[in-house]
Amino acid sequence: MVLSFLKKFVENHVMSRHTVAVTLFLTDMAVILGTAIGVGLLRHAFDGYLDPTHYLRLLPFLLLFPAASFAMGLYQSVPLPPPCELKRLSLATCCTYLAIAIFIFFTRGGELYSRLTFALAGLVSLVAVPVARHLVRQRMARHRGWAAPALLFGKPHHVQPLAHILLSSPSLGLEPVAIVSAEHSTCHDFGCLPTFDAETTRQYAAGHPEAYAIVVMESYDEADRAHLVEHLSRLFCSVILLRSSTMSTGNIWLSPIEIGGLPGLMVRQNLLDPRRLTVKRTLDLIATTLALPLILPVMAVIALCIRLETPGPALFTQRRIGRDGYHFDILKFRTMYNDADTRLAECLEQSPELDAEWRRDHKLRCDPRVTRVGAFLRKTSLDELPQLWNVLRGDMSLVGPRPIVDSEVQRYDAAFATYTRVRPGITGLWQVSGRNNLSYPERVQRDMYYISNWSVWFDIWIIARTIPVVLHRDGAY
Repeated sequence: MVLSFLKKFVENHVMSRHTVAVTLFLTDMAVILGTAIGVGLLRHAFDGYLDPTHYLRLLPFLLLFPAASFAMGLYQSVPLPPPCELKRLSLATCCTYLAIAIFIFFTRGGELYSRLTFALAGLVSLVAVPVARHLVRQRMARHRGWAAPALLFGKPHHVQPLAHILLSSPSLGLEPVAIVSAEHSTCHDFGCLPTFDAETTRQYAAGHPEAYAIVVMESYDEADRAHLVEHLSRLFCSVILLRSSTMSTGNIWLSPIEIGGLPGLMVRQNLLDPRRLTVKRTLDLIATTLALPLILPVMAVIALCIRLETPGPALFTQRRIGRDGYHFDILKFRTMYNDADTRLAECLEQSPELDAEWRRDHKLRCDPRVTRVGAFLRKTSLDELPQLWNVLRGDMSLVGPRPIVDSEVQRYDAAFATYTRVRPGITGLWQVSGRNNLSYPERVQRDMYYISNWSVWFDIWIIARTIPVVLHRDGAY
């Protein structure tokens, strides 16, 4: 019902800087109010002494959530990186319920309210708000009026990768409408974007105050770039300076800084902070210890199924490379026949296509070595459950880059030194970004992006994304 209303709202409104903000505001309020009322009614169903009239006095405090969200930049047309948004949404939720708790404390109304109700409503909101926002963005991005128009400034070979990203990902909130380049060529590969000259650009900016100007920095030298930005700042409300996606893995934890009147950006490398690494390791141990009692019975059933289908051990070990280049034995449920190497050699010898696939991806979509139980375990990622023992030992983390074998080092090339700075993970950015559907260079790029942008919030976001990816079996084979 809420999604249907928002869909009509977006379709019936021309894009403005307020469309996205209003849509997200309505989403947030629907979830926050719905959660508070739903938990209250649930509590009332089990406890007839709960008086709803007392809670009505607190409903205005829920407006603190959108106020805090607005102050933290959560209603922009261009969304924040998911880990940043998750962090700020969590802070806004905590601030809202903390304000309610302070009000109750100073008005001495503690005996009128259920602490369990507030705790449950807050916990549900921490999960429900980010999920609702994600669903709304995915749904609304398909309709006219959601993304803001953007002009792309730069040379076509620099701009085309950016155009491809924006056209294939409308949920990013920007829709490229034209290229502005001194080379006066048309981007035929990505939606036949036209090329604007200076006069057309000026006219478009005057008629579309909501439009963004995106300047690809590599296309201009320093003097030309400074002149262009100064000129565009007189035409557009928002000018974005962007590095080409082919030049850098990016960093979402950049902070603007000024030293002696000189503007700059401070790059934060969380992986060099021992305190943050200690927090990551502590969270790994706590989460693994809590999960094991629930998972051990499942692992016992899986081991029994493996032994019943084919002879041999239920577990399989393989040497992998971990932090600081340290080699360790990774644990997995056995998903292959005992003569797997022989089967693979025969298959590759008989099929040049499979041999090429193996050389390219180091994986086979239709692997003759995999058993029936093994195929199910791989598609559901249940074969990786024994790696929780590797996490307890300190070989791995719950989240990290994909653990690699010695033969893959050369494929990482210079990126291998970066890879060895962290513990590999059971899940990671590559797993929630396509898994085996990604090419090998794309896997490496995902690993490098994760390492450059690591934070506890990034780990939480990846773990949350892993659950639906595994359930849908996206890219699994």
